[in-house]
Amino acid sequence: MTLILKTRTDVEDLTTGCTFFGTGGGGDKQQGLNMLYPHIDAGKKIEIIDVKTVKEDDWVACPYYSGTIAPPTPEIEALRTRFPWDYYEKELALGLATLENYMEVKFAAVAPFELGGVNTPAPIDAALKHGIPCVDGDYAGRAVPEICQNTVCVHEFPMAPMALIDWFGNKSIVDHIVNYEMGERISKGLSEVAWGRLGNVAFPVQGKQFHQAIIPGTLTKSYEVGKIIRESRESGDDPADNIVEKIGGWVLFRGEVVSRTWENREGYMFGETEIKGSGLKPGSKMKIWYKNENHITWLDEKPWITSPDIVEIINAKSGEPITNTDIKMGDKVSVIGMKIEPIFRTPAGLNVLGPKHFGFDLEYKPIENLVV
Repeated sequence: MTLILKTRTDVEDLTTGCTFFGTGGGGDKQQGLNMLYPHIDAGKKIEIIDVKTVKEDDWVACPYYSGTIAPPTPEIEALRTRFPWDYYEKELALGLATLENYMEVKFAAVAPFELGGVNTPAPIDAALKHGIPCVDGDYAGRAVPEICQNTVCVHEFPMAPMALIDWFGNKSIVDHIVNYEMGERISKGLSEVAWGRLGNVAFPVQGKQFHQAIIPGTLTKSYEVGKIIRESRESGDDPADNIVEKIGGWVLFRGEVVSRTWENREGYMFGETEIKGSGLKPGSKMKIWYKNENHITWLDEKPWITSPDIVEIINAKSGEPITNTDIKMGDKVSVIGMKIEPIFRTPAGLNVLGPKHFGFDLEYKPIENLVV
């Protein structure tokens, strides 16, 4: 079934839900809204098509941004504003055209790499500007920090050729990569060269590979979560309770942010958030480690929920998802946990998104076994 966005409220619901599944990363919601509002304001309907409409011989591309989510320092801001940003928010549409020309194909649709406040609206925006649809699905079911952490890579489908475009208009084609790690390094390296973010159009696949990799229905699911959050805010009901009742999952913890540390390193935002309060299990302090997104948690210093399962922090009253860029000391929050897609619980999935991948000597334990 096609998901059709007709109003600003529809766009807001989708973007709020995508920010929720951004698990602390995935980009700033307001930027995502600013990408989609102009299409609605121009009287257009935004159609997100059912993945089943993609045919076996169709080509599907994956447009996404890479780069740190850390706020720029004054020094970085001074460097990156010396040149005009003529291609700001045009990077991905230009990348689609550039990769089509290089491959001598036409893309039938785009698929989001992941869910997030920017990283889902961005491919929708790129698709609209390029005149093709976006599918109702993605390759991660959440936001993730690294290129290898998606279903296309778990299936070992090719990342290249890929087009890399920055907001100044610098264009690169990468014809071949030796592995996903090197593809990531090339992309991250160019994002640092541009003092910020980089537009990527990669993972060109045809219908058969697309259907093996895509997680269907995730944009509709995000839209539903966003709608629940909005309606809870309007009714005064508890948004965390409503989300887990209607979508699934667990309210893991409720409390106040009492500590926040972060650093910008290697093109990522690393840090920890500590919350004092209480929750589903006995304990008064929850700590969450993130690399852009939330990945490892401790309850009173004992390891608890970890990636690949989903850990999301929302404003306790409004239900608004909070990114790790924006979370502040004193915030009153609820922490929600959800099961990840089964593919990431396989040995290949855990290899790229389990706790050991992030350098922690911890065995992954499914969230449903830890909340009982």
